[in-house]
Amino acid sequence: MNRILFFSDNKELIAFWSSTLNELYQIGTVLDIRSDFTADLTLVDAEKLSHNHSLLSLFKEKSNRFLIIGDDWSEDNQIEALTHGAVGYCDKSEPAELLMLAIDRILKGDIWIQRHLVSRVIGSLVQMKPAPVDNNTKQKSAHSIKLLATLSNREREVAGMIRSGDSNKAIAGALFISERTVKAHLTSIFKKLKVSDRLHLALFIKEYN
Repeated sequence: MNRILFFSDNKELIAFWSSTLNELYQIGTVLDIRSDFTADLTLVDAEKLSHNHSLLSLFKEKSNRFLIIGDDWSEDNQIEALTHGAVGYCDKSEPAELLMLAIDRILKGDIWIQRHLVSRVIGSLVQMKPAPVDNNTKQKSAHSIKLLATLSNREREVAGMIRSGDSNKAIAGALFISERTVKAHLTSIFKKLKVSDRLHLALFIKEYN
């Protein structure tokens, strides 16, 4: 059973999360995400980030995944969290069913983000200062280019549209294939390129294509 932790000072919010998720997941709380802990997913109350903005930097340092739960958070805040390593954002006002769907998708390796924000997140990430190029980086680039060469022409088309932030429905319509076929292509692409979700696929294509 997947383990989900809550990071919040809001007792009502924790009670809501607990009542919603306790039948499907092993749940608990974490008092400080700077500490060492293990979870399949951590739900982070955006208020905690508002009070301590430096916590954002922890998302990339931790092996855990973080889903932000906010109260009408701006798109700029959502993008900043995602570029720092969060795997999604869900609003507190959304119904419990949507939160459960977001968690399910994330645990399956996807991200939870409004599709129209994907291109902005990618743009923000690629504008960040690149790491120094060394021999290890060059070897990684050469290996990534070889992986990219394993894609079929159709998979390249699908991957290119993911880079543009298109949904499965839009890709299916543009390529005259079913959404099920799009999902099958994505599964194959993720496996071949060794990426975990749409965002990382888009970044991979942006960097190496």
